[in-house]
Amino acid sequence: MDSKPNFWRKRTLFGRLLIYFLIVLIVPLGLFSAYYALIGGRNQERYLTEQTMNLVAVDADKVSSVLEDYRHKAYQLSTNPLIVHIMEEDRLEANSTISRDLYQLLFSVMRGDTYLASANIVSNTGRVRISTHTFPDVYDLRYHGNDWDMNSIISQNANISPTASIISIRGHRMADNGRQVVASILRRIYDSEGTNLGYLVIDIYAEALSNLVNTERLLGDVLLIDNRDFYATSLVHTERFGTFDKFPSLSQLKGDYSRRTMHTGTSIVSITPIHGTTLHLAGSVSAAPFQESLDRLLYAFGLTMAVGTLLAMGLSFLFSRSIARPIRNLAYRMGEVEQGNLQTKAVKSRIWEFAQLEHSFNIMVQQIAGLLELTREEQEKLSEAERKALESQMNPHFLFNTLNTIKALARMHGEEDIYTITVKLGKLLRSTIDNHESECTLEQSMALIDSYLTIQRLRFGSKLKVQTYLDPGCASVKTPKLIIQPLVENAIIHGLEPKVGEWTLSVRVVKLSGRIFITIEDNGIGFPPGTLPDNLDELANSTHVGVYNVYRRLFLTYGKQMTFSLTSKVGEGTTVNISFPDETKERK
Repeated sequence: MDSKPNFWRKRTLFGRLLIYFLIVLIVPLGLFSAYYALIGGRNQERYLTEQTMNLVAVDADKVSSVLEDYRHKAYQLSTNPLIVHIMEEDRLEANSTISRDLYQLLFSVMRGDTYLASANIVSNTGRVRISTHTFPDVYDLRYHGNDWDMNSIISQNANISPTASIISIRGHRMADNGRQVVASILRRIYDSEGTNLGYLVIDIYAEALSNLVNTERLLGDVLLIDNRDFYATSLVHTERFGTFDKFPSLSQLKGDYSRRTMHTGTSIVSITPIHGTTLHLAGSVSAAPFQESLDRLLYAFGLTMAVGTLLAMGLSFLFSRSIARPIRNLAYRMGEVEQGNLQTKAVKSRIWEFAQLEHSFNIMVQQIAGLLELTREEQEKLSEAERKALESQMNPHFLFNTLNTIKALARMHGEEDIYTITVKLGKLLRSTIDNHESECTLEQSMALIDSYLTIQRLRFGSKLKVQTYLDPGCASVKTPKLIIQPLVENAIIHGLEPKVGEWTLSVRVVKLSGRIFITIEDNGIGFPPGTLPDNLDELANSTHVGVYNVYRRLFLTYGKQMTFSLTSKVGEGTTVNISFPDETKERK
């Protein structure tokens, strides 16, 4: 065992610092590297899948909202009486009043959308051709009425119901104003008898949809899909459109167009239906950049671990050499103090933290020396205090001896009132001076009240009427001392003495449902509302010391289980109600 190096037998500061540096630096990096290498790829894939579906779902709601808005405009125009009338006449003179009214109607309904969509109206004969832009030749039924014309939504859907709005993306073309038409909405125009008069087509330009989707630029592409015709158009790269064979990622659908997410090579594709239409929206995200980022992150972790190990070794050596010397000096001085030498020489360190530590140690040594001296002085003062305390114990005995002398003289001379007052006063003083216990029974409290009221009845005579009642079940209940007498004293001094006429005072202690109820009631002058605050804790700094003292001691004993209330009416009297739980059984 002794042959082992000192580094292993006795852990040095350098070794500890090196281990700590490695734990703090290398272990977290190693855990992160393992985490990303083992499950980072799966978490990344799951995150991309959820993110792609969320983005596509949000974009699908936006596209659905736009299509629904234009479908509503198509309904407004196709059922408008003015347009129906023009289609019934099957002619429209230029620069006429009805012509101006028609164009005012078109631009009113399409207000704000003239750069995003165009409204086109054509009669079955082709004689009426109206548009908010240049009327497209593809909708001219005089020349483009064949059902094989796949660029015309009218030719594709010649037999639609009166209430149907057809949305198609097959008519992708470049409009005369240089904008790409990515979707069209078709409605037939009927008269009141249900006769087909013509068609209304709203062409939606690419900007109306492409500006709404992929706003966060996270999706590589967003495709608007018509699974009936196996046709798709890109809303990100609007020049890309056509059948599914032009979009390799859609070949994985295999006829399943339900809301789901697929993995195609290095891409993740999410598809979801567009509410209120037969169209679907598909968005794709390439996972290759994320995988490359993960690989770069793992490489950075490895490189950081290697550099961190070398850095930890160098820092451990430097720190241990700079810390070890002041620690050894401080440890030597502590050993001196431990042996009782409080006169050790102070040493200053160039490191600020150690200088503060040594300064604190020097102050501590000085305080220890001062405390030792102070302890000796306190011992002398304590002896003097004990001597004076023994002397002060004679004072209460002198007071009681004096009262006993007065009582004996009163009995000798037949002064019964003086004798009674002296006896009761002695009981009151003895209860007040006796500090051995902080509690007393309710029977003792009522006896104290009886002594106090006896003195007051001798003083005021028949003017003071007193009623007291103690429930026998409450006699042995212990409470804090002097919780009733101060309230009785307040009732006499502040409530009854200023009153002219007969005085009545009632003190009742009863037990109901496991709680003790104490009621002190007088017919004194009372006090107006607002004299006492609702929260009795606010009496701490007031002149109502007696009330606050009783309330506070009861609260400290019973907490929130105690209730304490004072109610008073001017000229009628005051009532104090106190209740608290009977804890006699719990104490036993």
